[in-house]
Amino acid sequence: MTRDRLEAYLEFVRPRHGERDAAHDFRHIERIVARLEVLSEGVEPAPRRERLYFLACFHGLAGRMKSDEALRGETEAFLGGLGWSKEEIREGFDALDRHLKDPQTVEEEIVHDANFVELLGAFGIAKAFTVGGARGQSYEETADIFEHRYLEAVEFRTPAGRRLAEEGREYAREFLRRLRCEL
Repeated sequence: MTRDRLEAYLEFVRPRHGERDAAHDFRHIERIVARLEVLSEGVEPAPRRERLYFLACFHGLAGRMKSDEALRGETEAFLGGLGWSKEEIREGFDALDRHLKDPQTVEEEIVHDANFVELLGAFGIAKAFTVGGARGQSYEETADIFEHRYLEAVEFRTPAGRRLAEEGREYAREFLRRLRCEL
């Protein structure tokens, strides 16, 4: 698929991510999309681009799809206009529901990793402390949540995801070690 097809997905979802918090807004989607190529390296079978673009661009909208019939209908019409069959649309929605917790296809694994790799390294640390501060957590509480819920708990599914995750984990471990010493 061409960049034009990806742009169609991005343009459709841009206004639908507008009311999200800074950690989950449209820029988050753009960062996920930016990681798709590197995370697709070494993945077999080769990912289906249309499914990959859908999952990346609609990431974060799965919950709204279940409760907002208008959004679901607009999305079905949009996908149908791109040539998706009713069965492909149903499969796409199913994949969207499970890609973060139980990825079953290579496309789901790639988008899973593209989302979670952001939680590691400098960006992940910044994101964790921004969210923790908004929730009224102490530095210690935020560091503990970040370490146990994300740093060590997330399992990466793609070869590139595992490599990037280890680099980010090393950085984050060292940061947390230094932070705890200073606290």
